[in-house]
Amino acid sequence: MTRAFFYCGLSALAMLAPAAAEATRAEDARVEWLLRIGEASERYDAFATRVVADRERAVETRDARQNARLDDPTLRKGDIIVTQTGLLMFEGSDKIAPDISDFAPIGEARAALGA
Repeated sequence: MTRAFFYCGLSALAMLAPAAAEATRAEDARVEWLLRIGEASERYDAFATRVVADRERAVETRDARQNARLDDPTLRKGDIIVTQTGLLMFEGSDKIAPDISDFAPIGEARAALGA
């Protein structure tokens, strides 16, 4: 009788072994998936950091370029500069450093010149 129980036990283990192996494979796949998610998250964070830094640098250089156009000592009445909002014509100024109020959008400036 003891042998019968022993063989029944072995049979039950043999039946459960594939299920246990499948559960182990499923857990291994889940762990691998979580690792891939973590790696992808790190890559995204690095990418987002670069994008933000590039954007901030672009804004700083754009502002510097805009100011450089206004500080140009060679500006003469009728000179045209390109801005993010469009083309502006310098209307002249007695100021040492002209500001944006010394410029007019091209359509308005041409009308004032009678063109």
